Amino acid sequence: MAVSVGGDEGDALNEINVTPLVDVLLCLLIIFMVSAPPATNTQMPLDIPTQSKVQGAADPNATLLLSIDAGGVVKLGSQVIAGDTDSVVAALKANQKVQNDGKLAIDAAPGVKYGEVIRLMAAAHDAGVGSVGIASDKL
Repeated sequence: MAVSVGGDEGDALNEINVTPLVDVLLCLLIIFMVSAPPATNTQMPLDIPTQSKVQGAADPNATLLLSIDAGGVVKLGSQVIAGDTDSVVAALKANQKVQNDGKLAIDAAPGVKYGEVIRLMAAAHDAGVGSVGIASDKL
């Protein structure tokens, strides 16, 4: 129902009644939403390699490994170094591979405290290593 306020009673109605238009559009929207197919949870296919790449200690492209065992023994590659921060920084600065590559991986035994790993990361940062990663076991 459209109501006109004021004016003559014989004049034509100059207003658009929007209510029926909105009703029709909402009905069409509901019809399209109900008739549309539901979104499928498709999974993206992954191409996972069957054999992992194993890098040996003699591989020149392998990332140098700074490891610490549960007893607190720190090794840079296969060389045992002192566990204090100054000795680790000095050993990293003296190592040519670390200086050339600018990257290092830290491998900690399961019993090592998180603070020790962070201390080794800070020592690597102090030695100027640009990229420090965490080594993981094969899954």
